This record gives sequence, structure tokens and C-alpha cells, in this order.
Amino acid sequence: MFLSSGFPVVVAGLSQAVVVGGGITGLFCAYYLAREGVSVTLIEEGELGEGSVHAAGLIEPTTFYQINNSKYLRDALSFARRGVLRFKSVNPRWLLSYIRHFGETLSPEDTELLGNMSEYSIAEYRRLGEEDSAWCYTQPGLLELYEEKRSFEAELDSLRARKGWRRVERDGYAGGVIFEDVGVVNTERFAQRMAKELVDSRVRVIHAKAERVNLDGEVEVAGGTLRPERTIVAAGIACRRLGVPITAVGGVGFRLSVEGGRRREERPIIVYERSLALAWFDEWIKITLGLEFGFSPPKPKTDSVLRYTQRFVGQARLIDSKWGFRPCSPDGLPVVGAKDALVVATGGFRLGWSFAPAIARRAVDLALGRGNNHPRLSRYTRKLHSGTLT
Repeated sequence: MFLSSGFPVVVAGLSQAVVVGGGITGLFCAYYLAREGVSVTLIEEGELGEGSVHAAGLIEPTTFYQINNSKYLRDALSFARRGVLRFKSVNPRWLLSYIRHFGETLSPEDTELLGNMSEYSIAEYRRLGEEDSAWCYTQPGLLELYEEKRSFEAELDSLRARKGWRRVERDGYAGGVIFEDVGVVNTERFAQRMAKELVDSRVRVIHAKAERVNLDGEVEVAGGTLRPERTIVAAGIACRRLGVPITAVGGVGFRLSVEGGRRREERPIIVYERSLALAWFDEWIKITLGLEFGFSPPKPKTDSVLRYTQRFVGQARLIDSKWGFRPCSPDGLPVVGAKDALVVATGGFRLGWSFAPAIARRAVDLALGRGNNHPRLSRYTRKLHSGTLT
């Protein structure tokens, strides 16, 4: 495979592949392909991980958010009334599909599939963390706090069949729940460590915008065309350009520095009604929020957010803020599907980091010819087509 101006490339077997998108899912795709002995080219316009590192980095096992049901819709409307969730715009095809499939329930097989994907992902993070501390993965658990008694009691009801949690009290809150099995990764450091891994694995990185992707795997970039045997598009919301009904949900992450008498919680915290997460790392504190449906950069009320978080971190200095889009499918679940020489890997909504290893593993297996499209994961790729990504 090479950049050319029109000469075909014949590849015998899957020896060469292209990954479009350098977010967390694309990074894992390139990583797994390289471990399979494939010569990989990764195309990412910005820095590796740039669109994903704004996240808090919580790795939540046995958890997934199905959003095309009345429970999530009620929660969404409640968040909207509080000003936490905002609807600016959505992909019309996403909305039509959301309405068409509203109220669908997951089959036991689908529930088992998603549970297995969640378990695979957290096992991979554990493996990496045990291999090298530079991956910056730990499992401190999670404290989820509730400001309102009603939402707290609803959470307790939903947890009756789940293991690994306990109820706690916290001054100023209706209550809290500690989940012992939740992990956390320092997203910035993880992306840097993954970039090093890809360099060591001789993955070729092209910092350019993929302008067009075709079903035959051909990828057009500035200066020429790449013609691998297989192409995986893990480009988040850009997958909507290829016929996948994905919409964008903006999120923002703040990094804070606390000097002197630093306050540190024992584990990360989520404040449910505010959709606010806090995670403590050696070098900084990460605060994330955002449920903003739309394709323009989110605009959080930074001052009020930082004032509120003083109760957890004390006086802190803002290092920087970053934002990104969470790719959301009509049911909120991962999307992995293949057609001809093209594989798409996207979705995951608020659990992009939690599901990234499993999404990537399935995408790579499809690229390698191992198995077929799964009915649940590929349901939104049935109209997959060639298209421009710009």
C-alpha cells in the first residue's frame, strides 16, 4: 500500500490496512491490527487521541446506556429542565431511526453480548496497567452522588440485581453509591503511551484529513490515495457521512492544578443530576461534563462549574479545557459493521472509553475475516456506502 495517483495495489491476504480516526477507538484498532502482524497506516488530522482525551476516563464494567426507551427519555427531559442537557441539533437520520425503534428491548443474547464486551474492555485495561504503569490505569472504584431523593431512590431500585456496590451517606446530598469495580484511566497519559506503542509497532501515522472513503477500502487524502485491502473507519461522528445514523453529543473536560494543601478524594466522583465527573490523578484533577446534542463546540458555564467543584477540590488553578464529540447511535450502543472492504467502528455514547477495546477488537476481527456482522452491532451499518468525510 502506498500513496499513488491512480495505480491499483494488489494485496495478497490482509497484510496492510488503514485506520481512519485517531480517537481512542481508532488507536485500539491500530494497536490490535499491529499485534496481528498487519502493516498499519493510521490517518488522523490532529494529535493522536485529541478528540477523546477530554473524557474523565472512567471505565465502567457491566454498564451500558440504551437510550431509545421511555426511562432514558424521562431522564433526558429532567436533565434538560435543569439546563444540564441541551438540544441544539441532531442528525435527521438519527432522529428518524430513534423514533422508529423507540421502545425496543434488548434480547438476552444482546445483553450478554454487551456484558461480554464490557468485561473484555476492562480486562484489557487491567492487562495494560499491569504491563506498564505508564498506561495510567487503576481501579479505585467510583462514588456516585445524588442531590435529589427521588433520583437516588430510583438508582437504588435499579441496582437490586447488581453486585459490587454499597450505599453511603454524604453531607449535602440525598445519598451516594460506591461501585467497587469501576476503573479510571488518565486519558492524556494513556493516549501518549498508546502513541509510543504504535511507533514501536511501526504503525505509520499520516497527520492529514481523510477526505473520502470508498467501499473498496480506498481512502483519499491530500496528496494522493491509499488502497489497502481493508479500511476501518473509527472517526466518530464523521461515520454519519457513510450512511450510519450517528449524531453528536458534545462534552468538555477541564484539567485543574491544586497546590499546597491539596484535597484528594479516595475515588472518582459523579454528581448524577449535574452529569458532572471528577477524577484525581498525580499531576492534575479532571472535571468533565456535557450532554449537548449538536455539531458545534459545546459552551459550558465554566465559572459556575468551577465554583461548584470547589467543595471537592478546594482552590484550584485551571490548566486547560478540551472538548470533543461523543458519537451516539439511535439506541446509544456501539456500532460495528462491515461491507465489502470497509469496516465502521463508532458509537458508545457516554461509554466510549469503556467500550473502546471491545469495539476495536470486533472491528479488527471483521477486517481479518473472522466471523460476520453481529445483528445488534451492525444494525445501523446496513446502508453503509462510500462517501466524503469533509
